[in-house]
Amino acid sequence: MTMSSVRVDVQWLPAAPDHFLTWGTDLQLYQVQDATPAEAVQPPRLRLSPHSVASLLATNNDIQYIKCVSWWPGVEADPAQQLLAVGQANGKVALTNFSKVADPRGIKGKEFIPKTARPVNSLAWSTQEHQLLAVGLEKVRTDHSVVVCDVMRPSQAASYTFDQRNSTSGDVLKPLVEFGNAETAHSVAFSLHTPRTLMAGMNNKQIKLFDLRENKVIASTNTKAVYGICTDIHNEHRLASYFESQVSIWDLRNIERPVLNLDANKPVTKLAWCPSRLGLVASLCRDSPSMRLYDIIHYAAGGEDQEPAVITRSITPDPGTCISTFSWHPTHENRLLSASYAGNLVDYSVEERITVNWSATSALVWTQGKKTLHQVDCQHPVYGHYDDVLTAIVTRARKKYGLYMDTLAMNGDVTDDISLRNLWTWLDAAKSLATSGNFKLPGGVPYRYQGVWSLMTADTLSSDVMNRPWIGHEGQKQQFAKVFRSEERSRALELCSWGFENEGLLGSFLAQLEAAGSHTRAAATAVFNQRIKQAVQILQRGASSNKMPALNSTAMALAGFPTGYTEERKGLWRETCVNLRAQLTDPYLRAMFAFLTDDADSFDPVLGETDMAIQDRVAFACTYLSDVRLVDYLEKLNTRLTEEGNLDGILLTGLCSEGIDLLQRYVDLTGDVQTVALVTIHTLQHAIAKDSRLAHWVQSYRNLLDSLCLWNERAQLDVIMNENKHAERPPQHIYITCNFCKKGITPYIQAAGRPRNPYARFGTGSSSKSKMQACPNCRKPLPRCSLCLVHMGTPAGWGNTTQKSSAQEEGGEGSASASTPSSKRKLTHFSSWITWCQTCRHGGHAHHLMEWFKEHTECPVTTCTCKCMSLDTVSKVASSSVSVVPK
Repeated sequence: MTMSSVRVDVQWLPAAPDHFLTWGTDLQLYQVQDATPAEAVQPPRLRLSPHSVASLLATNNDIQYIKCVSWWPGVEADPAQQLLAVGQANGKVALTNFSKVADPRGIKGKEFIPKTARPVNSLAWSTQEHQLLAVGLEKVRTDHSVVVCDVMRPSQAASYTFDQRNSTSGDVLKPLVEFGNAETAHSVAFSLHTPRTLMAGMNNKQIKLFDLRENKVIASTNTKAVYGICTDIHNEHRLASYFESQVSIWDLRNIERPVLNLDANKPVTKLAWCPSRLGLVASLCRDSPSMRLYDIIHYAAGGEDQEPAVITRSITPDPGTCISTFSWHPTHENRLLSASYAGNLVDYSVEERITVNWSATSALVWTQGKKTLHQVDCQHPVYGHYDDVLTAIVTRARKKYGLYMDTLAMNGDVTDDISLRNLWTWLDAAKSLATSGNFKLPGGVPYRYQGVWSLMTADTLSSDVMNRPWIGHEGQKQQFAKVFRSEERSRALELCSWGFENEGLLGSFLAQLEAAGSHTRAAATAVFNQRIKQAVQILQRGASSNKMPALNSTAMALAGFPTGYTEERKGLWRETCVNLRAQLTDPYLRAMFAFLTDDADSFDPVLGETDMAIQDRVAFACTYLSDVRLVDYLEKLNTRLTEEGNLDGILLTGLCSEGIDLLQRYVDLTGDVQTVALVTIHTLQHAIAKDSRLAHWVQSYRNLLDSLCLWNERAQLDVIMNENKHAERPPQHIYITCNFCKKGITPYIQAAGRPRNPYARFGTGSSSKSKMQACPNCRKPLPRCSLCLVHMGTPAGWGNTTQKSSAQEEGGEGSASASTPSSKRKLTHFSSWITWCQTCRHGGHAHHLMEWFKEHTECPVTTCTCKCMSLDTVSKVASSSVSVVPK
């Protein structure tokens, strides 16, 4: 590494966003340009990042022994003419630039020369008065360490012997203000809040605030964090400093103690606030490949007594090398330039910790900086790489998933999931069995969505052994297959669609499978039911219809099944099939030949074919396994499917408590609350009160439809819920109460928990009983009708009589409707109901008031002036109508 490659510091040019300065043994000005990753970069150009390079514009090597550099905050049209102050090891501060053209203002070339030679520790320009430059120097007994110069003031000739020895131009800046006699200034910075206020870290023990207008110290605090003082441009009262491995955050309004102390793992060498990000400060430690970022934005929202919330993270711009310095870009968000000890420059962008929000409509939104939001919805191609259950739920809901009531199997047809199709097919069949009432379980128990496992464990299983002959081998020795039969097994076979009590049922089932294109499944089912010849014919038809010539070879091999041949020929056929069975790709063909070649009757290869439909495997087990082996197999299968959350296990568990556990496991693994809620609505509404999980699924899915704005689907779902609901009628919500005791006076109360009528003695079952004209609790009379002056009170509800109501007898307004059954008839006609004005509270019998307001608008009570009829909405509509008479 040559000396010219040493980069002690880097600084972005404030006036030009694509220029930056590096300095070590000399000053170098670079310009950043865009570049492609494949573009070759040759010196003096430097690769900063995959998309940017830097070109060297100018070099200034007139100044030696550079200690610190600071850009002038003013703006120049030409970046090469931008002034900068350079502090040297001998104490001089020179004003220079990279231009060969003379400065018309005469600032370039000016120097500040102290009386005694000592290093310059820090330089700072005022951002409010650009002509002010502050210099922090090392300690000397006879001179000040903090000097403020006005670069616009006329210069003076050198007056000191030291000046004559070191001055190169003769233009020497005269100090405007001096502080800190016989002290050390480690760092200086101008305040952004108060003009002409300077902050300085002094003597390794104090931070002092100087007022340049009054030439005095206005505040100070004792601290060792006197290095690297820098102000936050987003908060004029906040500054930061460091000492060894601790960073301190200060508030100028209370400088007595720091508001935050941030710990680093090594001694800090540089500190800087991010100019484009609020509350972000970066620190660099010695011999470290990474930088520490402290996000104190959350602390700014809290109070002084509140526990500060600081988010700390580390970034590594150039892995494998140690960073020597860095500089934040003045305008570009979260962009910085870092330099390593090897001279490498890296243009790095700090990626924010994004905030991700996921809307109910599957729109994923996240932040990209302060001004940009990115969004990805379910239509974006990226969703094709993920199995998003919400997207599937929305798609199925729009296809009316779960809204087909008459044929539940149609709900499975709108999905692409074979497991869901099998579930709805089973639910359709099970609902038909449950509603028909013809399917009875052993003991005459009605079927209520029980599964195969429930049938086998309901009682001790005791099966009979039967020998079933092979059909289709005429002229050969009759062969038999050993099967097991019991009432429980027969019901289980019906649940698996294998209830083949006669030839017609089996033929119909096989025809359905062939029509659906499942020829191999139909052939295997025929073989499992000892019909070799029929299975051969099915395979031949499948070979011709599906254009699968391999099925012809399979049919040929199946036709050679040796039922009546010698043991020698049987052994040869079995050995050949066993060797070739592993080459078959169809699970039903493998299971079929495994069944035919199994001499030990273990049937493990058949039951181990997991690609076979669950109902076929369970039906096969119920046919060929003994009682002990059957129960053991079903128990293991039930446990495994439940743990996997496989909905195929509903065939075993049914919709009992074990089935609800399986549905819960399915929701936990997939998040598909839609399916379990629809299963509950169609089949388990009677059990909602017994298991809170069912109600939770239904309510969650209804809320999900609301959040997805699927209002029509939600309304149709509610209609299905009400049609399938077997609960009682909604309870009564409105009662008439007594004005004195405030208790209900209605004799017919439908409230929950009121199994009998408490006022039966007042004649609520027949209109022939006396009218209730007093409160049944306090015995105070009820209000009078304002017209007939009779205490109001009539029997209400339903009666069990065919006689006319008292109101009909009195008013003569007709008899009861002939269509009304005698066991369910209203006791009181509407004309005898109590009604009153909502404004004056006067009222009476409905038919009396109707007659009164046919001719009057004012209340019938003498002292009341309420215009009851004019307040009625119906009367307003009638009065606003205008009749037009044609001329």
